[in-house]
Amino acid sequence: MKPSIQFHTFIRGVILIGYALLVLKLFLTFNLQNFVAPKMHGYMYFALGVFILLGAIQIIRGTSSASAKEHHCDCEGHELPKGFIRSSMVYALFIFPIVVGFLLPDNLLDSSVAAKRGVKVGNSLFSTPPSSEQKGLNQAEGAEKSSFATEPTLGPYDEFPVEKDFDKLKEIVNKREKIIVRDEQYIQTLSIVDEKLDDFVGKEIQLTGFVYKDEGFAEEELVISRFTVTCCVADASVYGLLARDSGLSKLEPDTWINVSGVIDKVDFNGQAMPVLKNPVFEVIDPPANPYVEEFYIKIE
Repeated sequence: MKPSIQFHTFIRGVILIGYALLVLKLFLTFNLQNFVAPKMHGYMYFALGVFILLGAIQIIRGTSSASAKEHHCDCEGHELPKGFIRSSMVYALFIFPIVVGFLLPDNLLDSSVAAKRGVKVGNSLFSTPPSSEQKGLNQAEGAEKSSFATEPTLGPYDEFPVEKDFDKLKEIVNKREKIIVRDEQYIQTLSIVDEKLDDFVGKEIQLTGFVYKDEGFAEEELVISRFTVTCCVADASVYGLLARDSGLSKLEPDTWINVSGVIDKVDFNGQAMPVLKNPVFEVIDPPANPYVEEFYIKIE
């Protein structure tokens, strides 16, 4: 094998090992869930093994003096990049993501991303979620405070069951006077509330999320939000519950809270939308897995 071919083979092996180390770093720092959905972690373990195996083979081939024989497949398109500058430009495309991955902090998606992608509030997606001042919510329903018999309290999340079957979960949510939105069934639970909102008005609901505010909001309005992830953060979308409270509005954007309040509804362009009223809350640290998985109903 010519020295130039050996050199290119060695460099490609180093790049593969670099990607393996980057994936390994995410595993060791427990930050992989910040980029990839938990159901995809098995594929990442597989990719780690493949990167190490192929990288090791390439490095051995690139440093072995026994690999002196050239192999030709008699096809075009397999030529090595010619010249130092051209080679550097080609390999820089693969090295740059590795360098960036090691140097940049593993930050969570935040309100700035939510503002660009839009927020799903209730049954609708808004690039700028509705404001009661600018969008004309029903005045009776959009009052500053509503009187409810329920006094919200913060309780443990494990007292509410986890149910993978959507129909069974719907039965549980319908029967409970207090609805606790667990991360394992975050979208499912809020979807059930959205589906028959009138049946849940006046019931207590508890959930965790980060504070999202928009320039179009009224002063006392915000959305308690979570990013939903199907495969990775590239497909992340934002789902949340509108809240109206002067106490909550004092919180800074991206503050994580555990909040419990009473479900009410407002009217937006003829469409009913759930809103959280009279909340009690506590500021918390971001959960170990800040993202929730997207939800799809199986059609038979």
